[in-house]
Amino acid sequence: MLLDGDWLSVLRQQLALQKAAILITLVRSQGHVPREVGARMAVGCDWSADTLGDGWLEIQAGLRARQLLSLPVFLRCCERFDLGNCEDCCCTGSAWLLFELLNERDLPWLEMAWLARAQGRVLRRLVSLESDAPVEYYLLPGRGSGIRQLEPSVWQDDLPVPAMRVVLCGAGHIGRAVSRLLGDLPYTVFWLDSRPEFLPAELPANTTGIVGAVEQMDCLPADACWLVMTHSDQLDFDWIEQILLRNDARFIGLLGCRSKLASFNLRLINRVPLGRIASIHCLGTEGMQSRPAAAIAIAVVAELLQQLQPG
Repeated sequence: MLLDGDWLSVLRQQLALQKAAILITLVRSQGHVPREVGARMAVGCDWSADTLGDGWLEIQAGLRARQLLSLPVFLRCCERFDLGNCEDCCCTGSAWLLFELLNERDLPWLEMAWLARAQGRVLRRLVSLESDAPVEYYLLPGRGSGIRQLEPSVWQDDLPVPAMRVVLCGAGHIGRAVSRLLGDLPYTVFWLDSRPEFLPAELPANTTGIVGAVEQMDCLPADACWLVMTHSDQLDFDWIEQILLRNDARFIGLLGCRSKLASFNLRLINRVPLGRIASIHCLGTEGMQSRPAAAIAIAVVAELLQQLQPG
């Protein structure tokens, strides 16, 4: 059974219910493999979460993880998988996977990793293949250096901060559809609406719901990507104005047609510098004949990802 959520959110829940699970981490690769170094999946007796890229490698990793779970004694190991040996796999590289048995003694570092993620910080783990001592871990300044081998039996694992922080303004039909898409991406999401009854009781694991509007600006992160799509054009304008005045956004997207953006630009001319006004992106409806919420949400998130591609 494939569970919703990334490896960290699922492990925090499942280890509180079950005795053990296996965390699989891609620690090294050579040639063409489906995922990048640092990709992870979690495997239990009858469930899995997150992905190593689907296909042959993920199937073999899952089978091996369940074999290790069934052993009377197992803690950690690192194994090589050669994808070129499989006729049903187009990738021809090699992947080294770290298998770790996790149980309730790992809950403290999982909780600290969860807190670090919410704070935009890095948790460093020191994983020994030969010692049966608990994993060493501590918070790290800076952005970390990924996962690397310090000694033949010791791995240093810096759990990265999410690639982006997204502020989603509005919890109407389109906002909800966008939230569902963002919930499957490795981002930290802050979701706001001034109407408390519009924020769902159950949110994606990576999402914090906040009741309010522009008065909450001081609570929201710098270097964030902003998606503005409230139920009111005036409230949209208020958000856009305050985001521009704050002048620390990584991306600003406004849901609506170009005439709406043009009217906002005219109102903003005497309020904020012209260069900042030009940074607003019009999202979601350009060139679309049919506009169901799900289709618009896909267009919004696709535009966000496209704009944030390097280079």
